[in-house]
Amino acid sequence: MSSKHLFDSTEGLVLKSLRGAVRCNPALRLHASSKAVYIASPSPKTKVAVISGGGAGHEPAHASYTGVGMLAASVSGDIFASPSAKQILNTIKFAAFAGGNDIAKDVLVVCNNYTGDRLNFGLAIEKARAEIPGIRVETVIVADDVSLLNVDGGTSLVGPRGLAGNILVCKILGALAEKGESLKVLKEFGDAVVANLASIGVGLDHCHVPGRQKGTSMLNEIECEIGLGLHNEPGVKKKELRGAEELIEEMIQLILTSKGETRGERFVEVFNNTADDVVLFVNNLGGMSQLEVGAIVDEIIDQLEKLNIIPCRIYVAAYMTSLNAPGFSISILNISAIARSYRSDMEIYSLLDASTEAVAWIGVRKWPNNRRRDLEREDREAELMLSDIASQWPTIDHRNTNRSWDEVGCSISAASIEGGIRLACKAVLRVEKELTEYDTILGDGDCGETMAAGAHEILRNLESKEFIVTEMSLSILLRRVSDIMENTMGGTIGALFGIFLSSLSAQVGDPLPKNWPDALNKTMEDLLKYTPAKPGDRTLIDALHPFCEALSQGKPIDDAARAAKSGAERTRGMRPRLGRAAYVATSEHGSEKLPPDPGAWAVAAILDGLSKGIAGGEELMEKIGIN
Repeated sequence: MSSKHLFDSTEGLVLKSLRGAVRCNPALRLHASSKAVYIASPSPKTKVAVISGGGAGHEPAHASYTGVGMLAASVSGDIFASPSAKQILNTIKFAAFAGGNDIAKDVLVVCNNYTGDRLNFGLAIEKARAEIPGIRVETVIVADDVSLLNVDGGTSLVGPRGLAGNILVCKILGALAEKGESLKVLKEFGDAVVANLASIGVGLDHCHVPGRQKGTSMLNEIECEIGLGLHNEPGVKKKELRGAEELIEEMIQLILTSKGETRGERFVEVFNNTADDVVLFVNNLGGMSQLEVGAIVDEIIDQLEKLNIIPCRIYVAAYMTSLNAPGFSISILNISAIARSYRSDMEIYSLLDASTEAVAWIGVRKWPNNRRRDLEREDREAELMLSDIASQWPTIDHRNTNRSWDEVGCSISAASIEGGIRLACKAVLRVEKELTEYDTILGDGDCGETMAAGAHEILRNLESKEFIVTEMSLSILLRRVSDIMENTMGGTIGALFGIFLSSLSAQVGDPLPKNWPDALNKTMEDLLKYTPAKPGDRTLIDALHPFCEALSQGKPIDDAARAAKSGAERTRGMRPRLGRAAYVATSEHGSEKLPPDPGAWAVAAILDGLSKGIAGGEELMEKIGIN
């Protein structure tokens, strides 16, 4: 694993890389604060704007696949971190309104199957639907990694990860959008493509992130790791490297025999007919020499031909990398199976062959002469565009509606709510070290820091009176807290809180609901649309669900908070089934020795503080010096 870099820090590196990508295509614009790249003047005949994105570190994905005939816009997070919902929402706006449209185009989101990406894209989509009247947004989830399907004999709720097949999906759907097809057709066809797409990767070592200390190599000199993820996640197994021929044979067999409930039996059957037309897509993860990549492709094709599988198209490049990881992935797309399962008249080859101005894909590139780029001016134009979009709808007034909460039927005073918020934040800060300790065992160790960042920012807003609880409606208060948590916490947990609070905000609009149980149940339903988690899966749902259930049954908030604490306690020793921890072999740790889930523990602390603060009411506010 090489740890030597020209840029020895990640500070500003992602934005600088995006600026470089935009300089290579004069049709593109970059909105710096959103890390969003979009086509300034898209084709007027397209009805649908296809967008994609994810964490940085996978370049040229996705900025360099933005261009006429492929993506209308893309968005980047930090290295190996999902972009925030705010970034994604701005990207949706750029895609929908670029070119001066008064009416939003339909938007199709191509998203890899990672928890953080799905949640943040989901939150952005819901916000777009709430803010932009009439906008239609659909999602195609790419889950092409077959390496971890049914590894332990069970069914993973996470599902297959998204790998480089994402880029193949973006190319096909981008070309189809350029033909003027509808959102319905793109969504259905995209799902059919993903259902007949299978990928598997291998790494000779893990990648190295600039600025981080060089760790001990995860693989010895004679080992490789089959199924290594794009973010250094563990693969299906480590094995002795005994030459390319044996390794590639095993990878191909894993693809051809892949199965699982998430894919359905159709994918298992598509290779039974050796006459099927297939596309071969070979991806360099970033650290393989081109000399070896050429030899790898030759070996793959030799072995496929021995099986009477003759690829009709072959694509080879560093399409979706993992920084400098020495490795590659193989993807196979079954064209014949798509025709059987969807539509036989869909000319997939013409979509693959169609020209595109995306610089990282083979195609026609157009470049105007004698034009000097002014990226700062273009960024100002992007900011102006967002302002123009926002001006089409009334700005949300964060002040109260000039009525007390008692007058609109809320039995809890604003002072009690503020006391609850303050104690909830302080409760999080008290358990920060515990959260970090718990998250270090199976996660990346940032739960405590992430939760503390949100708590500090909420307290700062209260102290600086950037929002005053007694001057806000309950709906607006929930939305404001949601925005703070989303913007300061980020990642999976920030998106989960954001979705929950945004939905609850909509449920407790003005006037406040008469049926609180229905409002809470609907809020939980909205959250569960974006995550397969349920009680017993070792997530924050184990604490949040019993809290909402208790309140919906008419129990007092202190009883509900105790139910949340009990739910969090029950996660002690549970085997994780969702999130990054689900990819780690728990047998190495002994699940019976695992501490509580850090997310559930954080929720329990928040709700305990909220309950005690609300119970204290005005008396508590006087004690802590709040008028």
